[in-house]
Amino acid sequence: MRHLAATVEELRGLRAARWVRESTPGQFDRYGPEAQRELQDQAIRSLGLADTGLEWRAAHSGRTVYRSPEMVAMMAAASRGEFEVLLVGYVSRWQRNLCRTLELLEDTLHPAGVAVYFADEEILSSNERHWDQLVDEAKDAERFSRKHSRRVREGYASKLTKERDPGGHPPYGFRRDAAKLVEPDPGKLATVRRIFELAAAGYVDRDVAAQTGLGLFTVRGILTSPLYVGRLRSGNPAHWAPLVDQATWDAAQQHRKRRATNGGKPADPRRPYALAQLHCQACGKRLTGDTGYYRHREPCAEFVAAAPESRPLRGRTNGHAYKMDRYEEIVDGLLGKVTLDAAQLAAVVSFNAGAAAGPSQTDLDRIAKERQKALERYVRDRDAARLGEAMTTLDRDQAALQAPRPAEPVPADVAVRFLRELPKTWAKAKGGKGRAMLATALFDRIDVLGMREATVSLSAHAVRHGLAAVLPAELVLPVYGRGERI
Repeated sequence: MRHLAATVEELRGLRAARWVRESTPGQFDRYGPEAQRELQDQAIRSLGLADTGLEWRAAHSGRTVYRSPEMVAMMAAASRGEFEVLLVGYVSRWQRNLCRTLELLEDTLHPAGVAVYFADEEILSSNERHWDQLVDEAKDAERFSRKHSRRVREGYASKLTKERDPGGHPPYGFRRDAAKLVEPDPGKLATVRRIFELAAAGYVDRDVAAQTGLGLFTVRGILTSPLYVGRLRSGNPAHWAPLVDQATWDAAQQHRKRRATNGGKPADPRRPYALAQLHCQACGKRLTGDTGYYRHREPCAEFVAAAPESRPLRGRTNGHAYKMDRYEEIVDGLLGKVTLDAAQLAAVVSFNAGAAAGPSQTDLDRIAKERQKALERYVRDRDAARLGEAMTTLDRDQAALQAPRPAEPVPADVAVRFLRELPKTWAKAKGGKGRAMLATALFDRIDVLGMREATVSLSAHAVRHGLAAVLPAELVLPVYGRGERI
């Protein structure tokens, strides 16, 4: 455990990072973040802290911000020892969750030698004399949040009952009038009607989106919302007239129901989709598992064009989704080549398992994001000295990451045993969660172009255990009478 400052006097010279939070992204355009930064700047000067340039800016509810990527990244940096003091402008801007406040302080930050300084109340989390006040402030912040949530819910319920208004952000085709009530937007009425007319004519959602210029999920939200026929989601009438007639609405719903892939039932969350690493080779978007298929949710033209010319006996062939087994058979084919004959055994034994390990892509991405943040700060404050200091620190961190590091060697007998068990382990794991765990251990990424081509990137773990030494550079597997190149 690193030394933890017990008083504000002990903070002098320590490295400081910043935490800035607002409840919504829009609030970052107002005065809130700048007021927090001013308090942090003042604390750095008065306490004699060293500004590391590290800053995390979260647009997230205070009740659940502990789950945000920004909070997770900050806690990880604290555990790595990148700073010793976290500066928070206002207690309420840290988070509005008493339990999580105490948990994060006691379980992660303090054991890592990091204290939190709340500039507005001059509270140091590691000072025992400040502990009661810190708990009271955190409790008050959560109390305010809970009370505010109750008032908002009561307000929405009252508006729903008295005004027949759904509340919340108006969906596409609606706006708010002078009385803050939802009403149809005349400027978008023609587009809304066009969406329903196309759907009623049998067009799939993706084609409707393409013809109207809207996003796919915007179109799906419109086609599934009863607001457009003048009904609230409860089934009660809204206070506006329908935007589309009932016959057009019914026809659109009938066509969409007929094409539904899961019969209106929710997808089974227990269905095991092993290949979370599947990405489109052309556009880079991830393929997702759904109702027994791996689907390209927003397929690019290159992916669709790679559909096989011959048709399977069963299953869809529209070019944006393929059955789960088809993609997992790629792994079957690869592991089927691990027979460990004499030549392969020789390759494994002679393989240099102690080769230099490259930098973690996660760490490189983090440094790239911090560089971008440093440039954004420079645009705001034009402090060239601060920018230069931040870039120098990041250059040093990146150079340290890219320095060759010898990986721990894997004994040849361990590698051989690992490889011999792979095909059997993969086959036995079919239909269970173990297959996903094994795929994660073996592959960093699998880029596919329909069923025509797949590029497999092995994980460092698989490489160190000799899998790269026994696989061919290219492999052709049969697919619907043709071949796919791996």
